[in-house]
Amino acid sequence: MTTTTSDTVEQAPSEERRPLMTGPALLMMNLGFFGVQFSFGLTQSAVNPLFLLIGASPEQLPILNLAGPVTGLVIQPLIGAISDRTWHPRWGRRRPFIVSGAILCSIILFLFPFVGVLWLGVICFWLLDAGNNTSMEPYRAFISDRLPKSQLARGFLTQSMFTGAGAVLANLSLFLLQKVEPLQGTAGNGVPYWMFACFMIGTFCILLTVLTAMIRTKELKPSGHELAEMRAAPKGLGPAVREIADAVRSMPVAMHKIGVVFAFQWYAMFIYWQFLAVSLGETVFNSNPETGGKAWDDAIAWSGLANGAYNFVTMISALFLVGFAQRIGAKRVHAIALGLAALSLVWLARIDNQWVTLIPMIGVGIFWASAVGVPYLMVASMVPAKRTGVYMGILNMMIVVPMLIQTITFGWIFEHWLGGKGSNAITLAGVLLGLGAIAMLWVNPPNEVDESPIVPLGGKRSITVYDRVVVGSDGTATSLYAVDRAAEVAQAAQARLIVVTAYRTGTSAPAAEGVHRDLYGAEVAREALSKSVTGLTRERARYIEQRLVEGDPAQALLDTVGNNPANLIVVGNRGLGASQGALLGSVPAGVVRNAVCDVLVVQTSALDEERLFTSSSVTSEEESGRENSQP
Repeated sequence: MTTTTSDTVEQAPSEERRPLMTGPALLMMNLGFFGVQFSFGLTQSAVNPLFLLIGASPEQLPILNLAGPVTGLVIQPLIGAISDRTWHPRWGRRRPFIVSGAILCSIILFLFPFVGVLWLGVICFWLLDAGNNTSMEPYRAFISDRLPKSQLARGFLTQSMFTGAGAVLANLSLFLLQKVEPLQGTAGNGVPYWMFACFMIGTFCILLTVLTAMIRTKELKPSGHELAEMRAAPKGLGPAVREIADAVRSMPVAMHKIGVVFAFQWYAMFIYWQFLAVSLGETVFNSNPETGGKAWDDAIAWSGLANGAYNFVTMISALFLVGFAQRIGAKRVHAIALGLAALSLVWLARIDNQWVTLIPMIGVGIFWASAVGVPYLMVASMVPAKRTGVYMGILNMMIVVPMLIQTITFGWIFEHWLGGKGSNAITLAGVLLGLGAIAMLWVNPPNEVDESPIVPLGGKRSITVYDRVVVGSDGTATSLYAVDRAAEVAQAAQARLIVVTAYRTGTSAPAAEGVHRDLYGAEVAREALSKSVTGLTRERARYIEQRLVEGDPAQALLDTVGNNPANLIVVGNRGLGASQGALLGSVPAGVVRNAVCDVLVVQTSALDEERLFTSSSVTSEEESGRENSQP
């Protein structure tokens, strides 16, 4: 059987160009997240204590953390928009940004503990966050670019696992290395040697994992149409900013709803990262940054262990959260996760036993698994593939804006409203997470057209999600009705719609009554296929593909879906020439008998064709002309 695939109605990344990845290859692709998250883990757990060691006061911590939200707000969407328009035959699309960000991070991680003055530490922090953001956003888009839709959930799940593992090692290193006797001394700038060791390990980890992953994982070359679009797109900062503004205006409703929850969620998490050590020092170790000493070092180390504990829980719970989200909806899963974290932090602020403080980390870890996986997976599945980079950057803007507000406002709040107590700050973080959970429940699920096909925001819809919806058509009235129904299914599932027209060569032979009459000749089949897709716009189906296939019609449909049970075949219950009384024509009967995927049989035998299909320009004269054109 010979297959010819014509141009798609809407140019989109082809599933054939995104081959399935093996388990080891998928792990290798995500390996770099381990090193990038190690660097992020140090910024969360080690940088703020380091600031305190070189002269900062607790009320200064929010403003000193301004680097994170500002660099995230500016760099991630810009890098995303620029990388969307980038392609180099040797270096690829996302890899140059991922690697350059990792190299910058490794340099700053190496230099950071040698800093002895606060202003220089702040500069290093800005550069470190710039490197982290330069790597992180293109890395997430890299996963979306590389994987077919059927593997997206597994890809982002693997990312969450490596994210948790990197953060676990970063935080455990803070705890364990502080116990190593030779590292107990302090350098001339007041920074203990065990903290030097943590940053050196981070330098090694990010270089090794990111470079290994990028060398071993190749990017897929864009199609000719995509390359032409990239070359024609204007370059520079101005067009990238306009691209971001246009993407914000046209982004799906579900992304706006995610932003409502993020306002509470990320303000709270920035408080948690900045004041965990201060809170533990007050409630467990009876110490504070002003007094310093071994008790304060113990508080810093234990905060690292607590953060490592919640990231370990993240690694485990990430295995289950995506499945729960697919069953009951990401809205409910994320609301439950936020609620658990809220209760955990309120409790944490009142615990005076250091070992008991690890129990609330279970709730924080479950929440973190949801926070770093589910939203990104939803966005990757609901936005156009060619704009994944810019939309991942916009999602990060929703994260950093609340953080930016926190850095500007919380220093005053901490000093004047919370009495300068870290435990009160952690309690407020818990309350804000609770408000985020309520906001998540208040958000109504979107319409089905805006719903994520991989991880729905609401609960299960009335339709199973399919990768492809394949429908056969010979241009007749009944087949056009089947195509119309297939387009509705593809739209609801956000799946690729493939319209297949089969034909035979040679001379037509009389067909028995009740048996499908084949099309003869490629030109006749091409006309029938053109008629079948007329009126199908991208509002009707996200991706539409046309295929002319020489051979048996039933076998053409079966070959198109292959062995993937996540596909769907749509057929009319009787084909051209089938008798009025036939319950199932020869083509649908053959498909139903041999298909490994679902088959939707559209009831067409009782249609009043003249009434329903006159608008489709299906007239008896055209039918006669088509039949007379057969050899």
